[in-house]
Amino acid sequence: MRKNVWAVLAAIFHTACVGPGAVTTIPVTIEGKRATIIAHNQWAPDSWIDRDQMALNYVVLGHINEKQILAVAETERACRIYTGVVHPGNLVAVVSDGILYATYGFLGFGIASQVIAGAKAVEGAIGGAAITGSAGAARSTVSLGNRIYTFENCGREVIALFPEYGVRIIQKR
Repeated sequence: MRKNVWAVLAAIFHTACVGPGAVTTIPVTIEGKRATIIAHNQWAPDSWIDRDQMALNYVVLGHINEKQILAVAETERACRIYTGVVHPGNLVAVVSDGILYATYGFLGFGIASQVIAGAKAVEGAIGGAAITGSAGAARSTVSLGNRIYTFENCGREVIALFPEYGVRIIQKR
């Protein structure tokens, strides 16, 4: 049980300390027209990316200019706030799913142990709660990556309101 708690705490810690990675500029030329893709070399899973460090990948026609960089920076700032508003905090998300899964595990294993001859209901239920609670917390930790989708979707919608900047957001999902 103690190992499970440490695993959950380590997962929560990881979700708050990783940035998006180095910027890579990818040139594209089609029939003499040039575009530039700006991408972040992501080396960690989405669930580990800190909300305050999320960054958008995007494409512009031609070469990137200062006006476009500022438009993307402002979009990222606003969408980080938006993502924080519409998603619960990491600790709340992970612990609440852990408790939910543990409750179902307690009930399910408790009932199942009644069917198995010689099993003790409370011992089975406690074991089931530990197993499924850990699984719930792990599932929730992985699902924290959904924040990236929300962030990217926000960025796409916001930047689309300003077509004069010539920026298009590229979503990973």
